[in-house]
Amino acid sequence: MKLKKHSQIVATLLMVAGVHVAAPSYAQTIYKADTGAPGGSAHSMMVTYAKMAKRSGVNIQINASKTLTVSTYQAGKGKIQFYTGVPFFYKAMKKRIAMYKKKKDAPEVAKKIRYIFSYPAGLTHFLVYDNSGIRSFKDFKGKKIFLGPPAGGATWEAKVQIKAGSGYEAGKDYQGVILNWGEGIQAMKDKKIDVLVRPIQLGSALIEQFGLTNTFRLITLPEKALKSKAIGELLNEPDYMLTEVQPNSYRGQKNTKPVTQLGYYLFVGTQSMVPEDVVYKATKKFWENLKEVQATAVFMEDLNKNTAFAAVNGPLHIGAYKYYKEAGFNIPAVAVPPEAK
Repeated sequence: MKLKKHSQIVATLLMVAGVHVAAPSYAQTIYKADTGAPGGSAHSMMVTYAKMAKRSGVNIQINASKTLTVSTYQAGKGKIQFYTGVPFFYKAMKKRIAMYKKKKDAPEVAKKIRYIFSYPAGLTHFLVYDNSGIRSFKDFKGKKIFLGPPAGGATWEAKVQIKAGSGYEAGKDYQGVILNWGEGIQAMKDKKIDVLVRPIQLGSALIEQFGLTNTFRLITLPEKALKSKAIGELLNEPDYMLTEVQPNSYRGQKNTKPVTQLGYYLFVGTQSMVPEDVVYKATKKFWENLKEVQATAVFMEDLNKNTAFAAVNGPLHIGAYKYYKEAGFNIPAVAVPPEAK
């Protein structure tokens, strides 16, 4: 009896002292994830991934309304573990161009970037009130245009599209308004700006709200833009494509013809320092519950084995790669991580 009691006391002391470490350490770790503003496809997908990850024992804490260019860079620096990214960011970081032109360490940071999967996420909306008189990019002259958040990739993309479609430059031909996403939406509701440029999924409530008390139009990318070198270069990237918005896609939308807009892919990403088993388990649980994922939002219905790598232009995380190999996914050569070679 004394021996049994002594054994119980020793076992208790060992557990209190932290010697009992059989449970995987990732179950006690909180991983940080950056994503976009609530209401957008970036936020919805990351929340869904985190939800599935939690079922596997991986705890992901989401920080919303972040600037994705910054988040991707921060991930490569090891400051966050998961994030929403744009495939072009990875290329820009590797080559130290566009939004990463001033980051001297960008190419080195890019070496840590890892993909989990990509997905068709939405399109750029150029929105104006119907009574504004604005009917084309040429009418942007002298107007106040919300471009996006500070240092954001969306802001850069908006400038590129406007210049390609009209020749206009921010600060010279129109006033570029730089605010965070929520402030930009509010400024348009308060009619403090003339044009709202908002990349988001088709059918978004953030866009439809403008038709509840007003009427609005989406301004189509002109033929000049479609034939331009700048738009051509974007369309040569795997994460951009042209898409059409049909009339009456939104309540209060007054377009009578289809509107051509720039569509885009996003990706759920991580970095190479995150343990293999963490990403493996989270990704496995996500894909094992694909039907539930697809039922979460309309844009998620397009996510499947065939679209998972459609815009991937860099290496997968080794944990994700391991799962995809086991599950029989067709992994492109560009996505094979250096750890697997």
